[in-house]
Amino acid sequence: MALYIGAFTGMYSETAMNVILPTIGEEFGVSTSLTQWLVVGYMLMIGLVLPFSSILIKHFTVRTLTFSALGAFAVGAIISALAPNFAILLIGRAIQGIGLGLVLPMTFSMVLEIMPPHKLGAAMGMTSLIIMLAPVIGPTLAGILAGAFSWRFVFWSIVVLAVIGIIFAAQFLINAYELTKPKVDILSVILSIFGFGGVVLGAGMASEYGWMSVPVIAALIVGIAALVWYSIRQFSMTHPVLNLRAFGFRDFSLGVSLVMLNFGITLSVMFLLPQFFQNSMAFAVSISGMLLLPGGIINAVTSMLSGRAYNKIGVKAPALIGFAATIIGLCILIWQTFLVTSNAQANIAIVIIAHILMMIGVPLAMSPLQTYTLSTLPREMNADGSTIMNTLQQVVGAVFTALATSLLMSGQSAFGGDNAAARFGQGTRWGLYLALGIAILGFIGSLFTRDTRQQTAHEDTAEQAKNAEPILQSLMKTDVYALSSSATAMDAMALLTQRGISGAPIIDEKGNLTGFISDGDILSIVADRVPEFSSFYSAIIEHNSESFSDRVRDNMNRPVSEFATHSVITVDVNDSMSHICEVLVSNHLKKVPVVDKTNGGRMVGILNRSDVLKYVVENF
Repeated sequence: MALYIGAFTGMYSETAMNVILPTIGEEFGVSTSLTQWLVVGYMLMIGLVLPFSSILIKHFTVRTLTFSALGAFAVGAIISALAPNFAILLIGRAIQGIGLGLVLPMTFSMVLEIMPPHKLGAAMGMTSLIIMLAPVIGPTLAGILAGAFSWRFVFWSIVVLAVIGIIFAAQFLINAYELTKPKVDILSVILSIFGFGGVVLGAGMASEYGWMSVPVIAALIVGIAALVWYSIRQFSMTHPVLNLRAFGFRDFSLGVSLVMLNFGITLSVMFLLPQFFQNSMAFAVSISGMLLLPGGIINAVTSMLSGRAYNKIGVKAPALIGFAATIIGLCILIWQTFLVTSNAQANIAIVIIAHILMMIGVPLAMSPLQTYTLSTLPREMNADGSTIMNTLQQVVGAVFTALATSLLMSGQSAFGGDNAAARFGQGTRWGLYLALGIAILGFIGSLFTRDTRQQTAHEDTAEQAKNAEPILQSLMKTDVYALSSSATAMDAMALLTQRGISGAPIIDEKGNLTGFISDGDILSIVADRVPEFSSFYSAIIEHNSESFSDRVRDNMNRPVSEFATHSVITVDVNDSMSHICEVLVSNHLKKVPVVDKTNGGRMVGILNRSDVLKYVVENF
């Protein structure tokens, strides 16, 4: 829960800024090209910290890192809330970025670490739901706080969330990773800072100085050169800071590219749309936040459902439909900006509908793509894969935000009239062209995705077979008392009473499990017309014309196959112990048959609850 609160706080901080940028710019007297740094600078710090998250969780406990992340949120937000000038405000934002850079990859890594593959899609969907609640609450709450009080109260709300997260972390958070403490390569750290920092810095300065200016070109050259050197070094190291060999997996490379494109759409539109509401449609800051609420709610709901969709239908259909919906929404929004630039009034209802379409499309593609991307990696590369995806997501997001800002400024400069609302509308349209191009690329890329669910399940089964089978085989009883399919009720009764057991499996001549018979199943055939019975050995018969003895004689020669349970709940010999415990608890079972699915479903043993409890007591 603490990690979820931390990730939510970070995304809330990221999306809340877009609504209050015009107000902050007006108070401090700075232009849009500078206020964008409250977003770009935040993501720059995230991008600088994220590459080290996979190495940090090998040196420090998740608990320690979570306290550090939430502390960064609190300290940075306090600095921003009390900032006397724009420079101090920006410093506070950068400190907040450190918090999200730590907590975001840990959240996804923990999900991948503790959730079984057959529940991974739903778990990622729930994670996305919690995180994507931030775009629902962020702009709306920020607008209300800024309109009713001041933009500074937005940062105080971040402090409150961080404190709540610290309380949860202190009470409940545990560590799921072994602290191996590998050696840290200092040169890789330096190259990462210059690489990611240089690219984001260059893109961020472009709207102020121009893409062909010396500072921008110099920053981009330094950043790209450092990233190339960094990548070469990681491939040559035995224990890299970030294991870039993950890119050797075709589906990971494609998936992470599509996730970046999808995230770029989100950040570009969320940066442009609130300002369009205020500068082109003349809505107050509080109303601007409220206008984003319907789409935000749809975003959160779709995030939850799309994770479950992956479990059932894979990645391609949700991704294609998602990008298609986004393209349609962007085209409608671009049409509305044309109305503004032609001195007509944009229809706010249509704009909201366009936003809702995009907020259906983006999460519909996002959660399945994230699951598809990370689930194709070996378990030992989960942390690295999560770090790579989240690092590139934030860095590319910062670049796309900077590009959107640059196009926004260029569109305004190219406008020939004096109408300020129309001028900003044209700038917004130029920025939306970027998002549209990204969405089209995402749609095309989604055509090349493939269903890897069976491959992932097979690999996980092999892993479980390696780790879980020795434990299970040592616990389960292999000398199982069983009945053949041709056995009678009397045979079953004799076996249960002689062996002192309450039930037995039924197997065919090949040893395959076909059913399960319990003492309750046998009692049911002699009690069809008997309202009460006291135990297995006696009965209380009320108002029955047929004697109990007659009923026993009539039914004891019936084959057990006629009244046994045939939909038997089983576990596989290769299942993990955590999954077996889940089966026992969720189905209220005292024992469960163990089968070998790789050998035609042949029954190999039976496991009792008491066997598991005894193992835990003796070994832990």
